Amino acid sequence: MEMYNRLIWEDDFDGPELDMTKWSFRTGNWQVAPDGTPVVPGWGNRELQYYTEGGGNVGLGGSRLSLIARMEDSPEQFGRTCSYTSARIDTRGKFSFTYGRIEFRASCPLGTGLWPAVWMLPEGEEYGPWAASGELDLLEAKGRLPDRVFGTIHYGGAYPLNTHQEYTAALPEGAGIDSFHTYEVIWEPGSISWLVDGRTYAETRAWASKAPGIEHPAPFDRPFYLLINLAVGGTFDEQSMGRVTTALPAEFRLDYIRIFQ
Repeated sequence: MEMYNRLIWEDDFDGPELDMTKWSFRTGNWQVAPDGTPVVPGWGNRELQYYTEGGGNVGLGGSRLSLIARMEDSPEQFGRTCSYTSARIDTRGKFSFTYGRIEFRASCPLGTGLWPAVWMLPEGEEYGPWAASGELDLLEAKGRLPDRVFGTIHYGGAYPLNTHQEYTAALPEGAGIDSFHTYEVIWEPGSISWLVDGRTYAETRAWASKAPGIEHPAPFDRPFYLLINLAVGGTFDEQSMGRVTTALPAEFRLDYIRIFQ
């Protein structure tokens, strides 16, 4: 396994506001086609939140980023409004990379219906639309389950011919998802590993595209960019689909995120 100790990119969230040379806001509740036409609401996952351009949904202080979900009426988009707001940021068009070690320290919010995530998508779609060109989920949590975190890859073919591998780690009692933990993913040619607090909880080497002529380790051999968001509702936690019983606001907090090669 490569060590990947040369820092190539980082954000310590030290400034008074989000560094827009590194990040962009993604707004709304809809997946939108490149030409601006609406495709599907709920970001394709039946999510209930509307992502804003920061404001009360993003906080910076104490060298820490907070993405904040609130119960409030959203602006209208394509004739629909949402009952929740939150934030989603990514590095698309500003930073992407192929292979390395991603490290970040984060605290996830507790509460049924909350879905924090740090993940990666391909900068281009050389192998086709989602999920043919891959998705790498570094950390996801279900606010209903305070002792579990998840790591996943999506691949195979374009929806609905996609498939995925999902792994989970149990966190120690008294130090659940709402405690700060250090998360790492080591992404190598032909291998992806997930770690929490220095402990490897999953590794995979076996994935395959359904499209002819696309050989392993594709699609995970192209530049990917980073995303961070806090969703409300959504299909990830099928047990709590559409039920949001937690008191809001809720915060997804990150101390830093660093990329090594």
